[in-house]
Amino acid sequence: MLGSKGDFVKRYLRKLFVAMVALFCVAGTAFGIELSATVPVSQTSDTAANAKINATNLARRQILYNVLSQYAQSAELNGLIYDTSSDELMNLISSTSVSNEQISSDTYSANITMVVDNMAAKKWLDRAGIQNWIPLEETSEKFMVLMVVPNGLADWAELKRITREGKVEIETQTISGNQILAKLPLNYQSKFMAAVREMGWKYTNNGGVLQVWK
Repeated sequence: MLGSKGDFVKRYLRKLFVAMVALFCVAGTAFGIELSATVPVSQTSDTAANAKINATNLARRQILYNVLSQYAQSAELNGLIYDTSSDELMNLISSTSVSNEQISSDTYSANITMVVDNMAAKKWLDRAGIQNWIPLEETSEKFMVLMVVPNGLADWAELKRITREGKVEIETQTISGNQILAKLPLNYQSKFMAAVREMGWKYTNNGGVLQVWK
């Protein structure tokens, strides 16, 4: 039995969708991301030296929150930063620079820039059991992602635009209905999650497979 015209159209669109998925898979490269931020601080204490110490500690905590909250749950991160000593937080910073420094007898103010050590920050969050997507250095490792695309080509095209902007390739593994199982570079995971979140997608880690959907 040939079936209805509607069945034919559905089969045609399904084949077209699979073909377009293959067509859109273009090559690219991925790069590590430097995590850094600058904050203005001003502190007063009994001496200028102590004011500088307090200002630097304050800047470090604010920068760590500003930077890492893009790659981890902000509420859990805030609590962890609060509970961690300044000495331990120092180990998460790879470099510090200062500009517009002003010092008086008991006050210190400046713009402080710090670069976060990606690997140290990731290990710190992992030890605390906080899910995160800290970008690491360039690597050939991949992670699995299950993309749920109820709107078919429209959703798939949007995900491809996101990855093209990141200059990476989606390695399609399987297609089943409106679900696409694929691989992406591991060091692109955090940037991918931030990008899809901005576009209104949701995500979760399901048994080691990242699942995204709208």
